[in-house]
Amino acid sequence: MPSEICFEPLRWDSKAIVLRTNLTYRKSVSGRLMRAVRSRLPERRLDVHFRFSRPLEVSGDALALAASTLCGAAFDRIKFAFPVASGTQQAIEAWTKSEVEAQSHVGTSEPSLRDVGQSELRNKVILNFSGGFDSLASRYLLPANHQLVSLDFGGRFARERQFFKKFDPLVIETNITETPLRKNSWSFLGLGSILAADSLNAAYCSFGAILESTRLQRNTPYERNSTFPPFAAAGLRNAPVTQGLSEVGTVRVLEHFAPELIAESFSSLAGPREEKQVRKWALVEAFRTFEGLDREPLPTPVHPEKPQYKVGQRFVVDLSALTVAWLGRPDLATCMVSGAENKLLPAARELDLGFMLRADKRLYRNYPAPLMARLEEQLRAAGIERYTPKDEEACEDVRQFVLGLAQSE
Repeated sequence: MPSEICFEPLRWDSKAIVLRTNLTYRKSVSGRLMRAVRSRLPERRLDVHFRFSRPLEVSGDALALAASTLCGAAFDRIKFAFPVASGTQQAIEAWTKSEVEAQSHVGTSEPSLRDVGQSELRNKVILNFSGGFDSLASRYLLPANHQLVSLDFGGRFARERQFFKKFDPLVIETNITETPLRKNSWSFLGLGSILAADSLNAAYCSFGAILESTRLQRNTPYERNSTFPPFAAAGLRNAPVTQGLSEVGTVRVLEHFAPELIAESFSSLAGPREEKQVRKWALVEAFRTFEGLDREPLPTPVHPEKPQYKVGQRFVVDLSALTVAWLGRPDLATCMVSGAENKLLPAARELDLGFMLRADKRLYRNYPAPLMARLEEQLRAAGIERYTPKDEEACEDVRQFVLGLAQSE
């Protein structure tokens, strides 16, 4: 990557924003043969576009913060060819570790960053909504007045739009995933929240983050509920509504509140032959077996005869396969990971994984207080209890076991 990136607006109105950069790139291609000829493709100017499904007014500060999620710490210098408040520039410098330059505001005053204390009184939540199980479950745990914002990446992600458009979110079409800027920070997945925060009068942003993302570790930033810098600078506070739930926990939420949506969501959340699709399918079918639910089975995903991963290669895959076996479907666990028969199935008969069906209260310790009553009400309705001390011990036992699988490889 060059040491400097500049963002210059070519278009900026309520329907779309197009930012020209000083970078060039070759379009991403998939497939072994296509990748072999990628170097022969012509370089093109790297322009980033955002097109809105309904009118959206975006300030210079919001646009700069959204653009910073495409930078991460990849550049020494970031330039904005439009006015950005000095406080916003400083916030971007602090988290990207880059020197930031921008045009000055005309006049004696400049807009200030939104006050987080005031924004909390508004109690509106933006849910970054993909339509997958975890973000769909989040809809039923957040206050009823939450707002949905969905990024439409097109290409191989087009399947997502077919489902999430049913919920009438604010859709932002973008070409980010076609460019190398997608690699600089995970936070680009939430830039829609930043662009829309002012127009939607939001105080909070939420992602479908789940328990597995913590690798079952304790005393981490997840428990402190730290808001990632560009979102905090936009006046948003993190509301990780599913963070204390496992993947099978979000399945439990959906089976209670929206069982009729599970099949459609499943079809949208991953492509054919992807490990994620096999994992989600197995978790749904195993949970239904465990609960004795009489449902139309999900279509069996196309998957290779030999699973993509071996036991010990990926924490989340091992944990999910172990859970599926514990729920009573060892046959599905063997479809998820190679080596399950010898290493996971015996352990599933000895370990207690009941905590995977409950909520880890430690991960809600710093959840926004104004949103807590709704979360607790909906968890109770879905039959999801909080961890007991016994669950906490079992969770640690399982964590140590799964970590040991990687060390034995």
